[in-house]
Amino acid sequence: METTTSHKTVLLLEDDKALNRAIVLKLEQGGNRVISTMRAEEALEVLNTEHPKIDIIWLDLLLPGMNGIEFLAEIRKKPEYKDLKVVICSVSGREESKGVARELGVVDYLVKSDYDLNTIVGKVLSYA
Repeated sequence: METTTSHKTVLLLEDDKALNRAIVLKLEQGGNRVISTMRAEEALEVLNTEHPKIDIIWLDLLLPGMNGIEFLAEIRKKPEYKDLKVVICSVSGREESKGVARELGVVDYLVKSDYDLNTIVGKVLSYA
């Protein structure tokens, strides 16, 4: 049993229902709190009330409505959100997307197909 890991609150933005559910289960099994959304607009509402408690945002880029980059740009406009840690987990590994994400201050950009779920969960939590 790991004693060095403290429990984190993760805001999850992932629109694939099955993957969203799998991520939530994996994070909760580790004792973490997960606020799960499938749309960036919902996540912005969550941030209004929960942002002081959120340790990290797990962000997919390909979302319905507002996409992940638009969401990231939106939260970076607000001083109270500028220091929120964000990790992008996307199927897209386009260099253009990675460059924009870095400019907007993400702590990492993970391409989903490069990792199994356990590894991605571990990487995201390591930044929280």
